Amino acid sequence: MRSRRILGIVALFWLLATVTIGLQAWLGDITIYSAKLEGPREDLHFAILANKAPNGGTWAEVGALSTQKRVGVVYIAEGLRRVTGLAVGKIYKLLDSIFLFISLLAFFLYLRIWFSDIYCLLGVMYLCASLPLTYFFQLFHPWDRLQLAIWILLLYLVATRKFVPLAVCLVASVFVKFDTILMPLFYGMIYFRGNSKKTAAYETLFLMFLSFGTYILIGYAYPDPNEISRFSLDAIGQQLSTNLQKLAIMHVKFPPLLVYALPAILALIDLRRKGVFTLFSVVFGFALTIVYILLTNYEEVRTNMVVLILFIPAALMTLKTLLDTNSPDFRKEVISG
Repeated sequence: MRSRRILGIVALFWLLATVTIGLQAWLGDITIYSAKLEGPREDLHFAILANKAPNGGTWAEVGALSTQKRVGVVYIAEGLRRVTGLAVGKIYKLLDSIFLFISLLAFFLYLRIWFSDIYCLLGVMYLCASLPLTYFFQLFHPWDRLQLAIWILLLYLVATRKFVPLAVCLVASVFVKFDTILMPLFYGMIYFRGNSKKTAAYETLFLMFLSFGTYILIGYAYPDPNEISRFSLDAIGQQLSTNLQKLAIMHVKFPPLLVYALPAILALIDLRRKGVFTLFSVVFGFALTIVYILLTNYEEVRTNMVVLILFIPAALMTLKTLLDTNSPDFRKEVISG
């Protein structure tokens, strides 16, 4: 029994490593890690460290609005560069590869809260099938692989209600990419009920203080005097118009449509019976979808893969019900009955 378990773990690691290496080497090398992008990527790395947009312009002019605030992984990369002497591009590819593998493994372990290993693997394989679409529409976004791993960790900590580790990881996550400042709202949605309302309210407010406070401190530490607010009505309207135009141009090959449509539909089926955490995961996923549509280039699914993480547990529950009711034993029972 022990040897079978060890063999299963080895096979899982081998599979996830194969997916990671295959994507990074064969797809990554002709997209985000291509030689022609090496110079601009290096320029952005050192520009963020100096908090000065490349070529004396603004961050918005180089398509990197608010990028100077996503300092976490940049400082990790710079530390490794100084220790190892490797080129910036090699450091980022190495970090991306490590964080991608960790994300796949973490998602498998996260799904084990609800499912047997076969369904966990099925969920991870759907994530793997979606990952090729995350290699396009970008030049320098080294935080997204790490942020995906962090989102999965945060969701696990919310699901298991490990408050202190959640608070610590939440603060750290904002230094990587600040979209996790919305996580306290999800925590409140889950636990603000029954006799624990008051405790949940205090905990949620404390988490909001930490996340938004960290974001404000980063803004003071890494200011951009020329920053254009993406939260104005004009900016939101322009972003929404841009996303609708891209949907019209790409139609059925629009990346979010390919990635999220099926899991979203499956997740919504009989949603109320799937448990509080799963129910609000789907609700939170749709809420984040609205935020991403209004504030980001929505076709860049690498920035919003957490939505898929939120949908898949509920989608797998539906799929499990469908497969169980179509099993040979079930069909035999129906026919004989």
